Amino acid sequence: MNFSILRAAAAAAGLAALGTSPALAVTNANVGDTPTPYVAAFSAAFAPSGIPYSGDMRLVVRDGRVSGTYTGTSVRPDFLNDRIEPVVGTLDRNDGHVQFDVGNAMSFTGTMYADGTISGTADYRGRFYDFMAKPR
Repeated sequence: MNFSILRAAAAAAGLAALGTSPALAVTNANVGDTPTPYVAAFSAAFAPSGIPYSGDMRLVVRDGRVSGTYTGTSVRPDFLNDRIEPVVGTLDRNDGHVQFDVGNAMSFTGTMYADGTISGTADYRGRFYDFMAKPR
């Protein structure tokens, strides 16, 4: 099996196994708006899809706003591969509710936890996916 496939599958499994609870969400506003790097993975919510999609995100969270970039790194064919798409959204710092858009390709709603982990549901090109991202 290809090493990239194993790496993507291991990342998705590790992210899915997280059992953190919602808390006040993190912010990186105190570090000069330096983006926090994330590894992201998402797979079909209602049907087995095999290898998840994956990507790198770089996010800045400040004053209830989320901004940054997403670049697809999937080993499977993916519209977002090798594209740098803007990430724009909002964060409720009281309960961690976060929502953002990745360009025109994906919209996400979910929770950002105190450790920076983001999980929820993404609408990617008209289909629903379980989405998880973890700071590196």
